[in-house]
Amino acid sequence: MKEIVFGEKLEGVDYFKRPGVYGIALNEHGEVAIVKTPTGFFLPGGGIEGNESYPECLQREFLEETGYEIQIEKFIGEARQYYYSEELERHVYSIGYFYEVILKNKTMDSIEDDHELQWFEPEKCTKLLLLQNQSWAVLELLKRKRSVP
Repeated sequence: MKEIVFGEKLEGVDYFKRPGVYGIALNEHGEVAIVKTPTGFFLPGGGIEGNESYPECLQREFLEETGYEIQIEKFIGEARQYYYSEELERHVYSIGYFYEVILKNKTMDSIEDDHELQWFEPEKCTKLLLLQNQSWAVLELLKRKRSVP
């Protein structure tokens, strides 16, 4: 399978390699759940900690960022991106693993006060997301859903 990579790898730059797991949830109106942070809009999810499995990471990140428990449905794909992170103040090589998820119960408030769950139509969502690999994953999920009878 062809590797999907966004951004440009700059010569002579030391990149922080950051594998992360992200979920795409759709509501009954077909809107996509994204998280607004001080640095921009992102899919719920984040970096893998310690020996976490992908599902463990995704479930933890959704709880921390949205307060929702999730049910993980299908693996959408893997896409990578080179970018500069204002938040981390360094160049990052993001390795994103993307899953379709269903929101279950809201069991708590978001732990991260500067993260706000918002819903957007897919077209607007893909324009708002800061990272191209996340926009790709949303479009990939929607493409697959349209092709299923």
